[in-house]
Parts: sequence; C-alpha cells; structure tokens
Amino acid sequence: MTSFITQVTSTIITGSSYSWFSATFGAVAVVLLVFLLIEKEILRTIAEARAAGWMRAFNLAIAPLLIGFGMIIAMRLVVLLSRELR
Repeated sequence: MTSFITQVTSTIITGSSYSWFSATFGAVAVVLLVFLLIEKEILRTIAEARAAGWMRAFNLAIAPLLIGFGMIIAMRLVVLLSRELR
C-alpha cells in the first residue's frame, strides 16, 4: 500500500507543471488558513479554559500558514512583474 502511494505521489509531482502544482498547494494553504482563522474567531467568543488551549494550538498552526501565504503572494507578484517587464 505505501509503495503504491509513493508511486502515485511521485507520478503526480513529476507529471504536473510547476504552475498547476504551485496553484494547487497555494489554494489549499489559503483555504486552510482562512478556515483556521475563522475557527480561532469562533473560539474567541467562548470564555472557557479549554478554549485557551485551543487558541494556542491554532496560533501554532496559523503562524507557518501566514508565512506561506506571504511567500505565495510575493512569488506571484515576482512572476507577474517579470512577465510585465519582458
């Protein structure tokens, strides 16, 4: 089973173009970031001790996604500007 999954993953990665690969993972990261931010805001309305633990967990998950989102935006701008300058 694991060799099949590894083979399928390898085929998808090597068979796909960079733009498709970048757009797909970028979209997944942005959707996950939005979902986590919404969940964090919902938890903020709950004034329980358990909510504080969940808030810390969401902060740990949100921080790398925010960095990734910034990198996605920066790389998209670089590609856009490099096409405009040609």
